[in-house]
Amino acid sequence: MKRLVLPVMLMFIALVFSACGKGKGDLLTERIQYDVMINSPEQDLGWWVQNLEAAKREKLVKVIMNSAKSGDHKLFDVITNKQLTPEEIKDRGTRNEIMTLQRPNPPYESYDTLVTRELQLSDISKVRFLEEWYLNEESGMITKKVIAICPMVESYTESGELRGHLPLYWISLVKKFPLEVK
Repeated sequence: MKRLVLPVMLMFIALVFSACGKGKGDLLTERIQYDVMINSPEQDLGWWVQNLEAAKREKLVKVIMNSAKSGDHKLFDVITNKQLTPEEIKDRGTRNEIMTLQRPNPPYESYDTLVTRELQLSDISKVRFLEEWYLNEESGMITKKVIAICPMVESYTESGELRGHLPLYWISLVKKFPLEVK
């Protein structure tokens, strides 16, 4: 009987360790970054293509922006990876736009005025993710761990053409950010 106990225990331990390895899998990449449209301007596409349903999009953006404002997560500049101060974060939440208006009375001259606009949740149409990816070779499953999220707003030229998307800041979801690439 004693001779059976040791082999059974060793098999049990081997089974536990092999089962533990079937979770995430092997590290595929320490970091991968990509953008996801959450509000597509393309009207001809199905509602789900490059888009989230309005209520779910609003909920996601609210959670992202509330986590940025709460102070629970550190925020970093997208270019320099420098941690941002509360003042710098607030500045990124406002936009100054120069608008050309026309006077209502003759001679109806045009004039420029500076308008300060607070960031609205609806302004965020794209989200950038920074993730770790794991590959489980047995199941073919890819598991992703989100490291940081970056809300993005549309940026326009003076003539109103879409220039691209402007990243606001990284919201770090891990203690050690930015990650060093090995």
